[in-house]
Parts: sequence; structure tokens; C-alpha cells
Amino acid sequence: MNRVIALYLPALLRQIAIRYRLLASFILISLTPLLVSGYISYVESSEAIEQKTRLFTTEVVKQIAKNVQLRMAEVESDSETLVLSDPVQYALARYALDNPEDKGRARAALTKILLDSYGSFQDFGQKYFLDRDNRVLDPQVFAQLGRGVVDFSAAARASQRRVVWGALELWDGQKSIAMVRQIYSKNDNHLMGSLLLGVRAARFAAIFDNASLGAGSDIFIVDGRDGTLLVQRRERPAGVPAAPALLEQLAASVRGGEQTGFLAYQQTVADGHPAAGYFAVYTQVPNTSWYVVSTLPNQLLLAEAQAVRKEIVLIGLICFAGALVLAYVVARSISMPLERLAGAIRATRTGDYGQRVEYEGRDELALLSKRFNEMAANISQTHEQLESRVAERTRDLEQANLKLAALTMTDPLTGIANRRRFDDMLASELNRAARCAHPLALLMIDVDYFKSYNDHYGHQEGDTCLRKVASLLQTHARRASDLAARYGGEEFVMLAADTDADAALALAESVRQALEALRLPHAQSPIGWVSISVGVAVQVPDELQTPELFLRMADKAMYRAKEQGRNQVVLAGRK
Repeated sequence: MNRVIALYLPALLRQIAIRYRLLASFILISLTPLLVSGYISYVESSEAIEQKTRLFTTEVVKQIAKNVQLRMAEVESDSETLVLSDPVQYALARYALDNPEDKGRARAALTKILLDSYGSFQDFGQKYFLDRDNRVLDPQVFAQLGRGVVDFSAAARASQRRVVWGALELWDGQKSIAMVRQIYSKNDNHLMGSLLLGVRAARFAAIFDNASLGAGSDIFIVDGRDGTLLVQRRERPAGVPAAPALLEQLAASVRGGEQTGFLAYQQTVADGHPAAGYFAVYTQVPNTSWYVVSTLPNQLLLAEAQAVRKEIVLIGLICFAGALVLAYVVARSISMPLERLAGAIRATRTGDYGQRVEYEGRDELALLSKRFNEMAANISQTHEQLESRVAERTRDLEQANLKLAALTMTDPLTGIANRRRFDDMLASELNRAARCAHPLALLMIDVDYFKSYNDHYGHQEGDTCLRKVASLLQTHARRASDLAARYGGEEFVMLAADTDADAALALAESVRQALEALRLPHAQSPIGWVSISVGVAVQVPDELQTPELFLRMADKAMYRAKEQGRNQVVLAGRK
């Protein structure tokens, strides 16, 4: 049946004048959106609209959380620059002296530094330096405020993090957003004190200015631990707490470990009125106990649903009326065969030259369609040949690039990583270890009496010896993060991530013993076979650690191994 319709219906329609066919097609096209709008109005439910609103609101609060984190990062970056500056480092070092006169001058200098750095900013309320015992260095601070600062700083230091954000207890039960940054000496990395900054909520409130979700909606930031309202929109009345039902459900979600979620609750808007239904979307600000919360009344969802339905019906009616007018104007100038040809031409814009136009009769449109089909066939054949050549050349180029990359990162004599690859991986692993606070081990390995070996056995045997040592090192670099490389001449290096001093010493000793077990003859060595001296350096690097300093530590340890008789392992910093 479908085949019969497909064969005879087009021929039947060709018996009708083009203008009438076009008019009928425009009417059908205009009716389609009206029918679709009616269907959408019928099946659209409050649940579907709630789901869409939930997704949109979730994205809004996530973006606000990111913006809050960016504002926090700005404060952290500026404070880091300040505490690492020479005046602050010098003043704190001077305060640590036992001389009362030095302490007094240090306090004055630190107070002036704070005034110069933050005195002109209205976003910062409290700003204090504290010593290593969490004592406020500003003698004029209020006693009650001082206790709150000391308690907050002590709690932050107990967390063992360099930067901690939280709510600072002021007076009369008031709270303020605060950040504590631990200050460490640039010389020996010992704790010198801390910096506390009280940040006014206005610094974050501006983020909410363009985040309106409609009448009755609200956005604010609360502390998930105790429900303290930290930041709210500027137009929101001050001192009005969040709904208790909302805070209770949020606290339950926080205890469950949820970082982003959705909840519904009831809230009494005014005395004598029944409780209204609300829903809220929340997400956690990374690395804090704060949550960005957006609330929306259920009535707003119903109003939006009704408005959407009315708009769909209105748009459908407008489209229908416009289609009738347009059909009358263009019915006599456009035909369906021409539309098919235009469709085929549009398909060629995307490179699809497989389209063919069906045509009937011997008129101008049939001739045009025939010429188009011939042209499309020629272009398609040429295009396929060109794509085949491009694909072949691309494969050749990719293979050449892979070979070149392997050559530039591999030592040609031993087949293991070369100095260039080692330098790149050392810098990368130092940065990663500094971010994660994990230990990183470096082994500097030198073949003992190798020059004598070359002089006695010849350079070819010397190259063979180096390849055997390299192969042995490669077998001990078992993890994906381990790297064995030739550093230069008879020197090799091994890099082992997440490896402490004991594990690094065990790794170095296993390499030394494995080579010793091979018993490679060495007539010029006191022990009679090839041996190695290994210097081991292990660090949990910080931002000040450089590859050069790390290499120098391992190199010194290796030379100590040679000075102590060779064929042994020495750990940097251990006698």
C-alpha cells in the first residue's frame, strides 16, 4: 500500500495547478505548529516544568559558587603576595626575637603594612597578624573580638591547611566571613604566624545582582555546619534568617555528604496565612562548608506553565494566519519540483553530493534537474578521490610525527628515556607533588670506574655495559609514574613518585644489588666487577622547590657515596 501511494500520489498531485498545491502545503505547514502547540499544552505538566527549572537553577547556583570561589581566590592570591613580601617576613622574624623593643617595632611595622595593604578597601573589616601562639599582634583590638579571632585562628591552624575560610564570631552573636592564612618563612619554611582577614559580605553580594529567577525567588549563602546566613542579596532585609525547615533539610543533606541537590519545604510567609510550598536548589562552594542556596515558590512554577501554554497557542495562531497570507502571495511563483532541486543544492553545502533530483517531463525544470545530477556525480567522484589522497597523506604524516617524537625523547645508545624527557618529567612531577603534598624520590646513579672500564675493554664494550645498566634500571621502573633515564655519559637517573625515604632507599639498594648479582667483569675495579654509586634525594616539595635544587641534592649524595668507597647508596641529608 505504501509503495502504491509513493508511486501514484506524486503523479496525481502533478495534475493540480502548482499554486493550489503550494497553497495546500502552506496550510498544512501552518497547522503543524498549532497542532504541536496543542499537544504540548496537553502533555506539559508541572512536574516537567519543575524538572526544567531545577536543571536551570542548579546551573545558576553552580555558576554562583564558581564566582564565589573566584572572589575567594582573589583574596587568597593577594594575601599570599603580602605574607611572602620581605617587609612582612622581616617584621615577623624581628617579632620572634626576645627583645621587647624589637617586638614593639615589629608590631608597629605590621600594623602599618595592614593599613597600607587593606586600609583603603571597604570590603575588609577585620585584619590582624597573629604570632605562632595565635596571639593578636594589634594591642588595640577589643577583648571580645580578640577572643573570637584567637579561637578562629587556632581552629584554622589545627586543620593543618595553609588557607582556611569560615565564619568569625564577633560580638553580640554576630558573625563575619573570615580567612586565615598561615605564614611560613621563605628561608627555612618554619611557621612564623598567621594573617586573618574579615571579609564583608558585600564583596560577594554583588554576584547575586544578575541572578534573579523571578518574583518570590531568593539566593543566599549559608554555612552548612550551623545554618549561619553569610551572604544575601542586597535587597533582602537584613537580619531575616532562612526558613528553619529549609535549614533542617539542608543540614541533613550535608550530613549525608551531598554537595549538590534539590529539596522541597514549607514556609510561612506572613502571620495568619497558610504555609506556602517552596523548593530549593543548593550546591557547595568547593573547599568550604558554605552552600549557595536558591529558593523558588511553587506558585511561580504554575504561573510559568500557564504563560508558556498561552504563548504557544498564540504563536500557533499567528503562524497559521501568516502562512495563509504568504501562500496567496507566492503560490503562483514557486513549484514543488523547484523546491526539490533547491533542497538538493542546499545539501551540497555540507559536502553531500550523493543527492539526486527526481524529475518528470521535458520542460526546463527537468533539463535543469538532469544537468544538476550530472554535475553532482562528477563532483562526488572527484571529492572521493581527493579525500582518499588527503587521508593517506595524513596517516603518513602522523606516523612520521610519532617516530620523530620517540627519537627526541629516547637515548639512542641505551633505548631508555634521554635527558630531555627526564627534565620535562622532573618539572611536571615536582609540580604535581607540590599540589598533592606527596613525597618525590630522585636517584642519581653513576657507574664506578667507568673510564677505567672503557680504557681497558674498549668503547664498544663500554657501550654494551651502559646498555645492560640501562636495561636493569628499566626493569626496576615498574610503575607508570616511574622513569629511568640516561643523564649523560655513565650517569643515570630514576624518578619515583609517591615514594618516601625508606622506599627510595630500598629501591636504590635493590638496583645496586641486582647489578652486583650480574657480576659484569671489571678488572680495574677493586671488587672485580661493575658496580654503581647511588645518591638518593627525597622531598615533599613546595612552590619554592626547583628541579636544579633537587638534582643538586641527589648529586651531592652520589658523590658522598663515591667518597665513602663506591658501590653503595647514600641518602641526602642523612649521615
